[in-house]
Amino acid sequence: MRVLGLITEYNPFHNGHLYHLEESKKITNSDFTVVVMSGNYVQRGEPAIVDKWTRTKMALEAGADLVLELPVVYATSSAEFFAFGAISILHHSNITDCISFGSELGSIDLLSQIADFLFFESDHYKMKLKAYVSKGLAFPLARNKALISEFIDKKINIPKEELNKILSSSNNILAIEYLKALKLLKSPIEVFTIKRQGASYNSTQLDSIFASATGIRNSLKNNDYSILYKTMPKKCADLFLESINLGKAPVYYNDFSFELQYLLKTMPPETISKIMEIDEGLENRIIKSGMNHFYINDLTKSIKTKRYTLTKIQRALLNMLLQIYSKDFWDFHNNGGPQYIRILGFRKTASPLLKKLKLNSNLPIISNIKKSYVNLQGLPKKMLEKEIYATDIYSLHYPKVSQRIGGLEFSSPLIIINK
Repeated sequence: MRVLGLITEYNPFHNGHLYHLEESKKITNSDFTVVVMSGNYVQRGEPAIVDKWTRTKMALEAGADLVLELPVVYATSSAEFFAFGAISILHHSNITDCISFGSELGSIDLLSQIADFLFFESDHYKMKLKAYVSKGLAFPLARNKALISEFIDKKINIPKEELNKILSSSNNILAIEYLKALKLLKSPIEVFTIKRQGASYNSTQLDSIFASATGIRNSLKNNDYSILYKTMPKKCADLFLESINLGKAPVYYNDFSFELQYLLKTMPPETISKIMEIDEGLENRIIKSGMNHFYINDLTKSIKTKRYTLTKIQRALLNMLLQIYSKDFWDFHNNGGPQYIRILGFRKTASPLLKKLKLNSNLPIISNIKKSYVNLQGLPKKMLEKEIYATDIYSLHYPKVSQRIGGLEFSSPLIIINK
């Protein structure tokens, strides 16, 4: 039995994802595919446009065999921690033989070379990184400049323009972090990459069957639901439209503005400063901007500076909404990362894979939230409580009022596809 692992968000599942899934199966010659997927919130620091159970169905209908959830404290983290959380789940499952990720580069060798540099971080590199950060540059840009300088100094034959392009592309950045996480865990998992097709990650263009998830989400804001059938597999588009008709989608970050304003008015600055991603006095800038901007879309733009990227601001504000404190995150991370493996759904034909997971996993397996909530203790239970709270916040923002009910983690069954 050869098992392929994929790390995903599927926000929503589109034709580019289907291409990646099918090509990954081919090049790895795998028998089963296990997907680690963000839940109701994603790495950009936003709510997913449609809930995790619907996206689980999309993944299974498209050909995945098992969908596992990336805990919210990792799903909403920087690329480094997002990658570590997902790789950790695949590694500790002890069922994953190989992983395949998309990248703009499409070549594993150069990505591995860059990952090695970042993993071993020379004193010279650290000094340059610190210098760029002290000049007020955002960490991602400071890291890029320091790494480019390091490569040039060591006379590594990669043109500066090419290296800068590699380090500025979203999927490449995640790919490098996946490779670093594998090294950190000393994981034997084999690595493959597939070149991203069609529009770039942040592109809003819709003139291709491989439109980006960003482009699809933007189009939906104009109530253009026809775009679903142009850019998504039919079964996935059907599932999305069903959620829309039920009043459970789409969910947008701006809809969370009321709760955020309440927190900004009631949380003391010293408490806000303890939220994950809020550091270096950022709480003062957030509070000040909150006095002049009500909606999150306006607020994030007003807070953004050369030092603080838009995604960092979005993650910081989302962590406020979800009550994710720095201490909580570091308690989890310093004790191994994800504290359990949570199953969201599977195909019935994947029963051998499930059996292998239950026999081999180093972490507790959650398939029944009610039982796990009673049986788990310590950090695993605390991590699960964060997930339950996050889902309750998410469900409050379904478009249809009658769908805004609490306790969905306890009442939502596993997604099982009978094929």
